Amino acid sequence: MKTPNEDIQLVAWVSKDVYQLIQTAAESTGCSVSQFTADAVVSKARTVAEQATQITLSMIGAEQMLAAIESPPPVSESLQKAAVRHKEKNYYESDFSAGNYKE
Repeated sequence: MKTPNEDIQLVAWVSKDVYQLIQTAAESTGCSVSQFTADAVVSKARTVAEQATQITLSMIGAEQMLAAIESPPPVSESLQKAAVRHKEKNYYESDFSAGNYKE
């Protein structure tokens, strides 16, 4: 059954010991078990999502990256050939959006 604001119910099976731990923690913060669990899950989800999308560099790595951006290495012959092949096939975004595939 959906609630008026379209919330979705999550169900998690845990051992009695884990439930008691969650219940004790929830009571100490003045929250219900459901609210405490939801807050903990959201907090963990945000941390994981942030870590998955964030790149962390050491100072040496950052300096190497900036140096490579400022003076990139020469383009290899195989990359140049691949660019020419790609250009020859006329793969442009407008071709794909219209459904016109040129091969």
